[in-house]
Amino acid sequence: MSTPLYQLKAEFFKTLGHPARIRVLELLSEREHAVAEMLPEVGIEAAHLSQQLAVLR
Repeated sequence: MSTPLYQLKAEFFKTLGHPARIRVLELLSEREHAVAEMLPEVGIEAAHLSQQLAVLR
């Protein structure tokens, strides 16, 4: 039995539910960035950025 579409959509939007994740996606839509490049743009500590990137994976 496959997962209902509404549940897949909910999981997708939950992934976007943090401002840092949205900012990361904005930056990556422009070009590739190293994590160190994104830190000042996202405005969070390296450990927190790493956690947010893990969620996006």
